[in-house]
Amino acid sequence: MAFFFSPPHDSLVTVAVGSPQSRKKIVAKCAEAGFSFATLVHHSVEMSEFVELGVGSIICCGSILTVNIKIEQHVHINLDCTIGHDVRIGEFTTLSPGVHVSGNVHIGKSVYIGTGAVIINGTSENPLVIADGTVIGAGACVTKSTDANSLYAGIPAEFKKRYA
Repeated sequence: MAFFFSPPHDSLVTVAVGSPQSRKKIVAKCAEAGFSFATLVHHSVEMSEFVELGVGSIICCGSILTVNIKIEQHVHINLDCTIGHDVRIGEFTTLSPGVHVSGNVHIGKSVYIGTGAVIINGTSENPLVIADGTVIGAGACVTKSTDANSLYAGIPAEFKKRYA
């Protein structure tokens, strides 16, 4: 991707690409070209005032975000997702439609969670951790922490393979 112009100072973009790795590359190119990033939250989203939302993130319609949530930059929360209390979501992570994240869950960077997956809660002393680069298959039910750069699927979610 090549940009051959300088964007106007008030230009904002949002990169709406589901793949965390592809989105990260496109964001880098846009930033290099001088673009700034918009954060988009659909008007139907129910979100408490106790949510920190990173630049470039997108929260789609029908989603509900409770309290004490920190969402880093360029995160996508798709249609009809629910996010429980005390959740952390790392940069460039994607939650597909209908994902439900219970309380005390820490989701790493560049994680992809498939449609309809459920992440069961951890505790304040021992949060459930979805490690960086993890892929959670559609419809999975995650009941324990994951390893980085790995695929988990099924009910309950089980390790399937590691990515290089």
